[in-house]
Amino acid sequence: MDEKVPFKEYGFAAAAVAASTGVCFLIYPHLELTNLVMVYLLGTLTVAARGRRRPAAFASLLSVLAFDFFFVPPRFTFSVSDVQYIFTFIVMFIVAMIISHLTIRLRDEAESARQGEQRSAWLMEKAKKAEIEAEAEHLRSSLLSSVSHDFRTPLAGIVGSAGALLEKPEFRNNAPARELLENIQTEGDRLSRLVQNLLEATRLESGTIQLRKEQYPLEEVIGSALERVDKFLNGRKIVVNIPEDLPPIPLDGLLMGQVLINLLENGIRYTPALGTLDVSVNTDAGKVVVVVSDSGPGLKEDERERVFDKFYHSDTSKGAGLGLAI
Repeated sequence: MDEKVPFKEYGFAAAAVAASTGVCFLIYPHLELTNLVMVYLLGTLTVAARGRRRPAAFASLLSVLAFDFFFVPPRFTFSVSDVQYIFTFIVMFIVAMIISHLTIRLRDEAESARQGEQRSAWLMEKAKKAEIEAEAEHLRSSLLSSVSHDFRTPLAGIVGSAGALLEKPEFRNNAPARELLENIQTEGDRLSRLVQNLLEATRLESGTIQLRKEQYPLEEVIGSALERVDKFLNGRKIVVNIPEDLPPIPLDGLLMGQVLINLLENGIRYTPALGTLDVSVNTDAGKVVVVVSDSGPGLKEDERERVFDKFYHSDTSKGAGLGLAI
């Protein structure tokens, strides 16, 4: 069914019939009446080419009436002296309607084909863009992995050397030297964790990490993570609440430990001095739920999902945007 047709389309149909009538007046003295029908069919075809069914039907009907009124004896009346013209009118109207229908159908099919080609081109462009982005991401991940591997050995040497020097009395008892060495060690550890996070991110994306679940005491995993972040607390406190009767649960101790360390480090960064972090464990419908919460400023509503995107930085971000992503 046609959508609402603008009035100008009917005006165009009437103008086409009027133009056909004018042409018929010019050729009327020289041709048979049946030839005039062809002129009106051509006018109807012009209207149908615009793709509107109702104006095309209107043009078909108007053509029959104009042919009858202006050219069928007695002329300039709707009376018909010969009954055979009734058959002519019927055939003329039917042929006009068929031509209109076929023309509109052909136009619609051409339009559908054009839209199909446009959609195919859009899909090909989208696929090509996705392929380019995937290649760029693969190249970036490979570069990060390569650089991270190259950083690990010198970083370990820097941190180890700073730790060894701090063991020597001449440096340990010299406040300015001790402070510099402690700063080297702390920043070296921080850079080492960043490199480790980069390696973890590339391993996760490449799918090389395999989950190794074993029955493991969760309190041991939490305790190990707490030991790793203890030196970064700087006066902050961590309150731990773990049920005493919690049995071992199936998990990958190494990966879960990394998750907890990243959460704790993130919480420490945003917790003010002398603030508190909480680590609590509870069971809910057969599941073990671990909650790490800090006393920082919190997140805006629209950031609560985006903070888990790789390299995303909020307005108050203090990290590299990898910890929560991992």
